[in-house]
Amino acid sequence: MVVRVAVAGVGNCTSVLLQGLRYYRNRAEGLWHPKIGGMGVRDVRVVAALEVDSNKVGIDLSEAINTAPNVAKRVVEIPRSGIVVQPGLADGEVPPHLRDVELKTTSKTDVARALKEAEADILLNMISSGSDKSSRAYAEACIDAGCSYANCTPSLVLRDGSLVSRFRAKRLVIVGDDLMSQLGSTLFHRGILKLLVERGLKMRKSYQLDVGGGAETFNTIDEKIRAAKRKVKTSSVASEVPYKFETVTGTTDYVDYMGNDRTSYFWLEASGFLGSPLTLDVYLRSSDGANAGNLLLDVVRAVKASVKSRRFGVEQEVCAYAFKSPPRAVHYDEAYNAFKDRFVH
Repeated sequence: MVVRVAVAGVGNCTSVLLQGLRYYRNRAEGLWHPKIGGMGVRDVRVVAALEVDSNKVGIDLSEAINTAPNVAKRVVEIPRSGIVVQPGLADGEVPPHLRDVELKTTSKTDVARALKEAEADILLNMISSGSDKSSRAYAEACIDAGCSYANCTPSLVLRDGSLVSRFRAKRLVIVGDDLMSQLGSTLFHRGILKLLVERGLKMRKSYQLDVGGGAETFNTIDEKIRAAKRKVKTSSVASEVPYKFETVTGTTDYVDYMGNDRTSYFWLEASGFLGSPLTLDVYLRSSDGANAGNLLLDVVRAVKASVKSRRFGVEQEVCAYAFKSPPRAVHYDEAYNAFKDRFVH
C-alpha cells in the first residue's frame, strides 16, 4: 500500500520530510515508528508540491527545498525528483516573510486539478501561520479533488462542522489543527504540568517563551499571528491541568542566525504540602523542522490507513496525537496510547 502525498508550502518542514524519506530507506535509528498501518517509509511518496513564492515555483522540488528563506539543515542530498513546484493559493493576507516577494498564485480549481493529476491521497498543508483563508481554500480544493487533508497550520479549519461534513460525505479524512512537534516546547510544557499535577502539587502559574529563526518564527512575531498562535498554544498547554491557573505561552522574538533552531524558556510555580513553594526554571533547544519529521510521516500513513479501513471525516486519534488543537483535547499520554493501539503495527 502506497500513500501519495502532496505538499502545500515548500518550506523547512517539506525539506525535512523529503530528506527523511531518503535517509530512512535503509536505516531506522531516529525513526519513531517504522510501521504505521502496516506501511513503512518506503511506502510514502511525495507526488506534488504547491507554493506561492515565485523563487520556488517552476523549479524541481529538490532545488526548491534549498531556496531562501529555507534554512533547514541539509543532512542528505536530494536528487532531482521530476516534481516541478506549481503555484499555490494566497487568499487573504500575505505572510510577513513574503510581503516583499513576487507571488505566483492560482485558483482552487487549478489546485484541485493538480491534486487529481498527481493522484494524491493526502495534502499536507504546511503554509505560513496566519494564512487562514488559504488553509480553508486548500481544504475545499481537496474535497473537489477527492484528496484527504492534514492542516499543519494554526488555522482552526476543523472547527467548521460543515466543512468536516463535506469530507465525510466524500469518503475522505481531515485531520489537524497545528502540527505538534515530536518533543517541542508545547509538548514539553504539557509533560511538566502533567507530572506536577499527578504528584499532587497545585499549579499556580507558568509561562513559556520561544525564540527562534526561520520564516515561521519571523511570521509569528507579527502581532496578529502572534496572538492567534499564543491562543492555540496556551489552550493546548492548559488542557493538562484539570482546573484554571495562570499560564501564558508563545513566541517572543526572532533571531535570524538561529536558522531552523528554537530555544524555549519555561517557568513554573506550584505549591505542595503546607503550601510549600516549588518553582522550576528550564530551557529547551531544538530544531523545528527535525521535530516535525516523525509526526509528518506518521500522519500521512495513518490517514491512508483510515481511508483503507473506511473511516472518514475527522480522525480523532490522529488529531489528538499529532496536533496542538484537535477537535477534542485529551492528555498527551492518552492520545498516544489511542493512536498506538490503532496504527502502530
